[in-house]
Amino acid sequence: MRVYLSLLRIKHWIKNLFVFAPIIFSGNLFNSELFLKTLLTFFLLSILSSGLYILNDIFDLESDLEHPDKRNRPLPSGKINKNIAKFLSIILIITPIIISIFLNKFLTIIFLLYISFNFFYSLLIKKLVIIDVFIIAFNFILRIYSGSIVTQISVSNWLILCTLFLSLFLGFAKRRFEIVLLGENAHKHREVLSSYSIELLDKIIVILSTATILSYSLYSVSSETKEKFGGGFIFTIPVVVYGILRYIYLIYEKKEGEPTKLVTEDIPLIVTILIWIAFSIFIIYK
Repeated sequence: MRVYLSLLRIKHWIKNLFVFAPIIFSGNLFNSELFLKTLLTFFLLSILSSGLYILNDIFDLESDLEHPDKRNRPLPSGKINKNIAKFLSIILIITPIIISIFLNKFLTIIFLLYISFNFFYSLLIKKLVIIDVFIIAFNFILRIYSGSIVTQISVSNWLILCTLFLSLFLGFAKRRFEIVLLGENAHKHREVLSSYSIELLDKIIVILSTATILSYSLYSVSSETKEKFGGGFIFTIPVVVYGILRYIYLIYEKKEGEPTKLVTEDIPLIVTILIWIAFSIFIIYK
């Protein structure tokens, strides 16, 4: 069972929590009907993501054997048969699509876009420098729109902008981590890494971390935000800045960079995220 849970990448379901952004920032978190629709969307998207992770593992089977950590995954290690993985992937991808048809047809379109992005990413886009990370960022935006469509709550442009910069920052930080971890063999695991350099990624990380902080700060002090929630969000800016700086510290001093691992294992980062969530909910629902 532990092997199959590893194959499903349950830890990565945390990324799908972005579907809750529309309901939280619209002040409808405690609306039971909308909350249940969002919760169902979260699980459907998580199941779909697991199916796509398995599909990606099948595509990357050979390259994962060159990775010091990924070679221990269920497929490269031989703990799970490739044909069983294919069957499981198909079931996990088709089931959420069928359910979404009855829930919201526009949600089905979002799911199909999500599948298309990930499918073409596995086949081609992951080899295209810079565009490879943009596709990952677009997937985060699709998660937000999933929550928006199922609840019929419009999404703020600020929310999309902050999500875009943050996901790009995390994506390029991960590329840097892979190059540091794999060294000269980086291109054998991920072909596109031969097009990146540490120097280039350092500059990109500086630009995107700055853009993330600035976009969130401008959102916090914007007239739109003050009108909806008052001026409280300005007090969350130091929390966000610390979180970004903590992440940069982990990248450069601890040689880390795997987003899912850091946000689920680094205690200071976890506490920072929880404080930001608590502050935000208090400001919105006070």
